[in-house]
Amino acid sequence: MPCRGRECRRWLISWPPFRRRTLADPGVEGYSMLLRAFRPYLVTADRAQAVVSPAYDSMGSIERVAFARAHPDNYINTMRAPDDFPPGQSPTSAQLLQHNVDQLQALLSDGSFVPSTADALFVYRLSVAGHQQTGVVGEVPVAEYQDGNIKKHEGTRGEHEKHLCRYLDVVGASSSPISLAYRDPGDIEDRVSALTRIAPELDFVLPDGVRQQLWQVTDPEHIAALAAAFRRVPVAYLADGHHRSAAAVHHAVSRRQDRGGASGPWDYLVVALFPATQLRVLSFNRCVKDLGGLAPADFLQRLAVDFTVEPVAEAAAASMPGERGQFLMLLDGQRYSLTLAAPATTVDPVAGLDVSVLQDRVLQPLLGISDARNDPRLDYVPGGNGLDGLRKRCDDGWQVGFVCFPTSLDELMMVSDAGQVMPPKSTCFEPKPCSGLFLRLS
Repeated sequence: MPCRGRECRRWLISWPPFRRRTLADPGVEGYSMLLRAFRPYLVTADRAQAVVSPAYDSMGSIERVAFARAHPDNYINTMRAPDDFPPGQSPTSAQLLQHNVDQLQALLSDGSFVPSTADALFVYRLSVAGHQQTGVVGEVPVAEYQDGNIKKHEGTRGEHEKHLCRYLDVVGASSSPISLAYRDPGDIEDRVSALTRIAPELDFVLPDGVRQQLWQVTDPEHIAALAAAFRRVPVAYLADGHHRSAAAVHHAVSRRQDRGGASGPWDYLVVALFPATQLRVLSFNRCVKDLGGLAPADFLQRLAVDFTVEPVAEAAAASMPGERGQFLMLLDGQRYSLTLAAPATTVDPVAGLDVSVLQDRVLQPLLGISDARNDPRLDYVPGGNGLDGLRKRCDDGWQVGFVCFPTSLDELMMVSDAGQVMPPKSTCFEPKPCSGLFLRLS
């Protein structure tokens, strides 16, 4: 049985691949990011547009189901989860996992993926709407996460983590690189840029408009140079993939227990490392099903205790909020700006976040939402869906919506460095690495 808690941690540090590194270790100046090349399956160029899937959590459950049905050959059909189904209507866990196994086997059998012939790192570029980010895909030891060299900023849900761990145990496929942000020590971006001067091996655009470009780096000298450069990166920050990272730890421990301590692919995370300066952080907006028994006029009156509440013209709404401490609210077909009357002065990096202000000043005391992760009256709308996405939710029966000012990378790093976690859905990184581009089997 997979171990948990302190027992899990003892297993993780007891064998050499998980051993904590010290300042005395060769080639280590302080702690550093240990990046290594790997040999995954790659999607073929002629099948890429059909097979590669947008990031799983970039779509809601209804959107995922519709996308999977409309694209039967897409990799998303190998990742079906209980969250894709209404409560009480999901197939059993065993049925879902067998479905995923069958779909994966079909993609391997029809030639959609081919195995790499050499160890490689990959330069991976995502471009959309004038934005571009270029990262390096490879493997890092699971111990980097357990030792705190990969810093997190979100909590995880036990049930979702358990499902992902079971997925790794049964399906045995890793295809969604965990997205990490790093501070460039000075030359990594230049090295990566030099590797993109030739034509990419893959270059295509997905239905969501995100252009995908991939360069395979197999030259041992280039691999060694990149690995050495990343050894000067002391820590990396989880941008996307908290649940996958946590599940991978439990999966690694389980595999080692089952195989008498043998090491294998499960000892490593497949990651995409992006310079922090290139990542685009959007807001995660909120919508609430009802006002908890308040009349709209009473709700507005109570908001005025902590906020300056002003009507907003339609033309101005698209550019709001324009600064920290300000929110755009949609209520009964009207638009309002909410500006915090007394800016927060706390030194607590979490309490000062705008999403925390909204939770602590509005959602909990006025609307009775104390559990922002599980309350069914509260839902989240990715900032990439824009104001129209939130307005559609309100038109569909959600009574009030809030547009938040995006959390910054600096705020994320401060929270992570302090060892704290943000409220649920505090950040929305777009674009995200896709699934079905790389495929590592274990």
